[in-house]
This record gives sequence, C-alpha cells and structure tokens, in this order.
Amino acid sequence: MRCTAALRSASGALAAAAMLGAAAAQAEPAPAPPSAAPPAAWTAAPPAAWTAAPPERARREVAWDPRWPRFRVSEYVATGLLAATAFGTLAIPPSEGRWTTVNGFDGSAREALRIQSDRQREMARDASDLLLTLMTNHLAVDALLVTWWGHGRGSVAWEIAMIDIEALAFNAALNGVVAGLTSRERPYRAGCTGPEQQQDHDCRGSKRYRSFFSGHSSTAFTAAGLVCSHHAHLPLYGGGAPDALACAASLGTAAAVATLRVVSDQHFTTDALTGAAIGTLTGLGLPWLLHYRGGAPASTSGRAPRGDGVSIRFVPAPLGGYLLGRF
Repeated sequence: MRCTAALRSASGALAAAAMLGAAAAQAEPAPAPPSAAPPAAWTAAPPAAWTAAPPERARREVAWDPRWPRFRVSEYVATGLLAATAFGTLAIPPSEGRWTTVNGFDGSAREALRIQSDRQREMARDASDLLLTLMTNHLAVDALLVTWWGHGRGSVAWEIAMIDIEALAFNAALNGVVAGLTSRERPYRAGCTGPEQQQDHDCRGSKRYRSFFSGHSSTAFTAAGLVCSHHAHLPLYGGGAPDALACAASLGTAAAVATLRVVSDQHFTTDALTGAAIGTLTGLGLPWLLHYRGGAPASTSGRAPRGDGVSIRFVPAPLGGYLLGRF
C-alpha cells in the first residue's frame, strides 16, 4: 500500500514537473548553441526562412457546393407521392397464375445455390433482414451523427437525409408497382401445399406472388449507391481511403444481401440481379442527376495536392452507367 502511494506521489510530482517545464519552455526561448548563432548581418533582421511558419496542410471540410441544387419544393412533393405509392402497392391483389414458369437459368441456379435445410434457410433470410437494417441505419448515422453532430453541418445533413429518403421512396414505389403487377410466384411455392391455414407464413397472402424483382436487393444496392454518392462528393470520413472504403463495404454488404435472398429460396437469381441493377442505378443516378451533377467532389478549405485522395463518380450511359474512380 505504501509503495503504491509512493509511486502515485512520484508520478504526480513528475507530471507536475513536466507541465511546469513545458510552460517554462514556452515562456522563455531556449538559447541558441554557439555553432548555430546567426551572422552579425542577420542580427537586426533574421531571414524569412527562420521566422516563417511551416505550411499548413489543406484540411478537408464538409460543405455543400454552391453549384449543387438543394432539395427543391417539387422534390418534397414527389417524395411524399412516392412514399404514398409504395404503401398503396401493398393493396394490389395477387394474381396466382400470372407468372409461374421458371426459365432454365433460374432453375439451375436455384438447384445449385439453394440451402437444403429449412432451418438454415430461415437463418439466411433473417440475416438478409439484419444486413439490410444495418445498411439503412448506416445512412442515418452518416447524416445525423457524422455530418450533423461530428462536422456540425446541420444543413448538409438535412440535404443528405432528404436525398436518401427520396431515393429509397423511389425504389420502394417502383418495386411495389412492378412486383404487384407481374405477380411472379416465389421459388418456395412447391412447399405451399395443404389448407392455407396450415401453410407457412410465407405461403399466405400476397407476399408469395411478389418475387420479381427482389425488394431486399434493390433497397440494399440503393443504400450502397447513396453511400458511394455522398462519400464521393463529401469527405464525411476525412476524404481519401476511409470514404472509398465506406463505399466498397456498402457494395459488398449489398451483394451479401442479394445472395442471401437467393440461397434462402426467397427469390430467383434473376430477381436478385434485376434488383441489384435497379438499386445501383437509383442510388448512384438519382443523387447525381438531381444534385451532385456539375459540382466539384470533396470540397476543401484549401487546395489539396494533385492526385491526393480517392474520387468516385457516376457517369450515365444509354444502357446503364459507369462507376469511375481515381486512386
């Protein structure tokens, strides 16, 4: 006990001495060694190289480029209509015999990828739900915690959040309309036998006839595209590799969600691929088309060295688009 108290007292004394020494060092300039004394001609006016402060490194800031249009009144109205449409599509009655055929590609892929165990398929389905929840929460974290609280940019956080809601609402409305009208039967239809009251929950209601296209896949890739869009134009994580890593991780997670929907027998492969394509175009194309087009990526308070950091941008094409990056 005494040794411990003595050590603590010594540590406190050393810390106090160090602080006093640092304060004294700042208050009194240290004398220059004789060998480093400047010539007499420099005594009155030392050269600028001796007194000039080292150049400060350009610091990246999160700021909304003036060339980027802010969220418009028309977009608020459109987002509300899209959200209402998405909820309204749930009332579309299912058509049992509209799309029941399975093409050769989907049939072969199902046999190769489908998990045989019922319990493991349920676990894969639940895992896809969990990953999708994490991806949508990532959008909220970037807008509220990183941009608003971390960088103190409430107005930028609002723009990011509204762009996210707009893109997700567009994807949900499009998926609901297409899935309701096409009424493609899900791949697990073979197990839906017997009286409806005794069937599995997935076999009952309109969910069984909403296979095309995969809503989980399109939503996941929409979220991933939004993450890539925001991090490509705003240095939310400081710019460079951290922001590029956020984009890559989101795309990888979205691919995992789409794969889990196939192996859990919730969707055919073409359902997941179509959802991934539509989601990617929505998440990358909609923010670029309505907001980020024409602006400069990664606004900074100073001019950064050429070639520093990573830039990612989306370029539309007649049959889709291209994701270009500079590393």
